[in-house]
Amino acid sequence: MTKTQHGIMACVIGATTWGFNGVVSQFLLSHYPVEPAWLASIRMCLAGLFLTLMVLPTKRAEMRQMLHDSASLRQLVLFALFGLILSQFSYLSAIKYSNAGTATVLQTLSVVFMSLYLAIRFHKRPTGREILSVFLAFSGVYLAATNGNLSTMVISPLGLTWGLMGAIACVTYPVLSQGLAAHWGAAVANGLGMIIGGVFLSLSLQAWTLWPVLDLTGWLAVAFIIIIGTALSFTTFVTGISEIGPMKATLLGTLEPVVASVTSAIALGTIFHTVELIGYACIIATVFIIILQKKPAIS
Repeated sequence: MTKTQHGIMACVIGATTWGFNGVVSQFLLSHYPVEPAWLASIRMCLAGLFLTLMVLPTKRAEMRQMLHDSASLRQLVLFALFGLILSQFSYLSAIKYSNAGTATVLQTLSVVFMSLYLAIRFHKRPTGREILSVFLAFSGVYLAATNGNLSTMVISPLGLTWGLMGAIACVTYPVLSQGLAAHWGAAVANGLGMIIGGVFLSLSLQAWTLWPVLDLTGWLAVAFIIIIGTALSFTTFVTGISEIGPMKATLLGTLEPVVASVTSAIALGTIFHTVELIGYACIIATVFIIILQKKPAIS
């Protein structure tokens, strides 16, 4: 298997497990008195600890070197705050105020944002396809949020706001993680980053005051979110980013809304209206428009 093939497979696994994670998170947030702040902080702390202990026997030297390298440590803190915390907290909040399918489809706008970011960074004028993708993306958000009627909001304002924040986070996350993962390893960068982010979020929001009462099913859902939906998914996706680059990884990440929407409809009975689905189709279409560019901005 080539490095590119391995990177693609890693991103596919990461995006798919993220999709399932969204549905499990929706179940937990809708059936139990769980706050996104508590769930985001505990999943980051425990998943980070799990990853760190898992790789400690073989990566002890890399961890020590990383924490003593001022440039890497600064990048790690930025990754934890503006990559991990922003992506996880905004995504869980979007699910709480809408549903897993809607939250993940809104995150798909990250493809447009990533394309624009790369165009600005490398001083390239947006192509006709990119301009069309922006138009379709915002048309899709309008249809999904209002069902085609400005006087009504199908998606709550909070759900829409957090969903858009999640899309921005899906740009900052791969951009900030790429160098760290390539140099020190995805598990090392994710493990330490999650511990830093989880502790910061717990202290700033006093997450221990939000501790919920859960039964066995609830704790099993939390365990799935921590191990599969966080430790496994983030590590495999960051591995893919380091091997194929942030743009291709972001595009492959759009498997997540497909998995989340279909699973949410089947397992949780989530209902999507026709105009909403048209809006989602417009958003997802932006991905294929950008993919089909003859000269993509970055590999």
